Amino acid sequence: MKLWQIIAAASIGIIVVVIMMIRDFDISALSQVSFSWQFIAGVVVAFMGYVFQNLFMAERTRLLVDGELNFWKSLRVFILCEFTSAVTPSAVGGSGLAFIYLNQEGVNMGKSTFTMFAALFADELFLGLTSLALYLFVPANTLFGIPGDVNSSIRYIFLFSTTIVCAWTATLFVLIFHHPEYFGKVFKRVCTLRWLRRFYGKARRYGNDLTVASAVARRHNFFYWLKIMGTTTMAWLSRFGIVVAILWAFDAHGNYLIGLARQWVIWMIAIISPTPGGSGVAELMFRNYYSDFISNTSVVILAAMIWRFIFYYTYLLLGTVMIATKLKK
Repeated sequence: MKLWQIIAAASIGIIVVVIMMIRDFDISALSQVSFSWQFIAGVVVAFMGYVFQNLFMAERTRLLVDGELNFWKSLRVFILCEFTSAVTPSAVGGSGLAFIYLNQEGVNMGKSTFTMFAALFADELFLGLTSLALYLFVPANTLFGIPGDVNSSIRYIFLFSTTIVCAWTATLFVLIFHHPEYFGKVFKRVCTLRWLRRFYGKARRYGNDLTVASAVARRHNFFYWLKIMGTTTMAWLSRFGIVVAILWAFDAHGNYLIGLARQWVIWMIAIISPTPGGSGVAELMFRNYYSDFISNTSVVILAAMIWRFIFYYTYLLLGTVMIATKLKK
């Protein structure tokens, strides 16, 4: 991981926040924020949501490797994956390097590959199904929250992103559980093109890894996958629940369940953002999406800063420290 990637990832979001502050932030508005026990408790609960997300994801990793890693090593792998997601475009994500981090912890390549694909499948299945349910059952004006043409544009982008995630989930299901050889055949055929021939060896190994992952996946029963989806669900609800705690900390007015539902919209828009970890896009969307909960623009910017710091910049800090420690060793 190059230093410039870390700096760029951190800078984009900060620059957007600074621009918002220059344009709309009024320091006197802070006097409207009551730094009471409710504010402190709300921020503490938000951090607890962050902690629970990490605990559930670490437990999922431990389950996927059949207990070969202890809890703390599993947690380290997850944090490194999140760090990678934070410094790469959201469409790339950090799950693609999970098998490397797992292998460095001593997990064999076959099981590392299985864990990577299984975790990706569980995340995409949760996001795809829940996003589709929200789109179908929550009124558009309530879910998307911004009147006019912007609402329509975000609605279509959300639907497009949800469709892509659902299609990718179905593809992963077929590849992992039924026909892993399809991926290897297609990838190897593509790599027979003259300018891609140098990747042929890697394509063959990747196809073989997926075949191994499929064999491992099919050995597990229904209750195993139920536990995987249970930890996945709790982890994502903990992550998205951070915003509810922050809204409560600022004594926001509105339906907090709607505030929770809008986290799906922000996430599904951010994952197709070309910026690292959705930087800039997430901050802007938070300001717009929760302006009806917190009417003062300056206060909603402050809430966005706290929200973004808890579940994004913490991974930048933790990941940088972990990688620096590895390099030092």
